[in-house]
Amino acid sequence: MESWLLFLTTVLFFLWLLSQVNLYIDLHFCRRKDDDFLEVTVYALRKLLIYTMKIPVIEIIQYNDLPWVTSEIQTSHAKTETHAEREQRFVKKLAKIFIYNPRRFLRLLKSTRHFFRTYRHYTNRLTQAMHCDRLEIKVVYGFEDAAVTGVLMGILGSMLGLLLQSLQNRLIMDSEPAVRVKPVYGCNYLEVEVRCIFRIRLGNVITASMARVANSLHKEATRSG
Repeated sequence: MESWLLFLTTVLFFLWLLSQVNLYIDLHFCRRKDDDFLEVTVYALRKLLIYTMKIPVIEIIQYNDLPWVTSEIQTSHAKTETHAEREQRFVKKLAKIFIYNPRRFLRLLKSTRHFFRTYRHYTNRLTQAMHCDRLEIKVVYGFEDAAVTGVLMGILGSMLGLLLQSLQNRLIMDSEPAVRVKPVYGCNYLEVEVRCIFRIRLGNVITASMARVANSLHKEATRSG
């Protein structure tokens, strides 16, 4: 009896420790002439567990006489490319369903909307407990026309203000965002760099996932009954 109680106590203590582990999501977006990429790094336990995915330059190519977006995705263990032929085949098949079988297309659309609605509820539950440890936004832009550059300065300022307000309403901001907008007059130029680090406890992820699974099982049981 005492051995079972000790085992149960140990398991509960381990689960509690696991729930207190912080999971970090590091997003880094860079757009400039010589460097264009999106990098996502997920790590925990002071980077003892780490996974990185990097999407370098996104190019528009001509494939089968159609303009198409292609890229090369790099992860911690492998490198892969997008397949334009497979993606075009999927789009053509979807277009045929839309033209020749609209009822099936509406069912697919309904299923897709249901999936995104479910995903939105799940992410909303996560963001309630998510912290933003670091947010840096740098924008350097310019046009040959100085008047256009000045007008865009006000537009960018308003858009960034709305973005920061939305983030503050959804997340817990642990540090003051660092935002820098620099106009360059007399030339066409664009440079954007965004660095953001999110932090959430693994226990919150497990709780949100369990709540989602329980909700799905309840809906299935209600539908079957």
